[in-house]
Amino acid sequence: PLRGQHDPVNSGAAENHSFGEVLQILWTRPSFIHLALGAGLNAFCGYATANWTASFMIRTHNMPTGELGTYLAFTIGLGGAFGVFGGGLLADKLSARDKRWYAWLPSICGFIIVPFMVAVYLVDSAYMALAMSIVPSLLFQVYLGNTIATTHALVGAKMRATASAILFLILNIIGLGGGPWVVGVLSDYLSSNLGTE
Repeated sequence: PLRGQHDPVNSGAAENHSFGEVLQILWTRPSFIHLALGAGLNAFCGYATANWTASFMIRTHNMPTGELGTYLAFTIGLGGAFGVFGGGLLADKLSARDKRWYAWLPSICGFIIVPFMVAVYLVDSAYMALAMSIVPSLLFQVYLGNTIATTHALVGAKMRATASAILFLILNIIGLGGGPWVVGVLSDYLSSNLGTE
């Protein structure tokens, strides 16, 4: 179907908008600012974990790279895909009663993740650490589909692609740009107190 034919008449779906116009529209909506910052912080943790888990498991538990790579491909790769898809489906069902579930569900998943992530870094067994990482691998990405869908709901149909680009720019500057780097800097800084492994 043609884009925008199901949107409200006054949604601006028929007009083309520049990057600056879409950015200005989004920046006047506190819901988008909070959404983008929350998604960026989630991505900060997710990218940091994804980038440093392999090094941690090799250095701390002496895991062979082939075995570890296979496990991480299934948990981070497939788990992340299930998290995005399943989180979107569940939020769609829950939001029939209350649209705030698009924000509540990722928030709840974020709180559920915390004890599992703490356990990953504190348990003595490599396989127990990997088992503890299954839940975070599934739940880390629940925010993504919900964030994109909510961002699209804030703008007209012809602004959605640009709105997605702006969202991912913010998300990646905070998440991909900051997460792995901060963990690396902290690892170097704390290695004299916490060991070199």
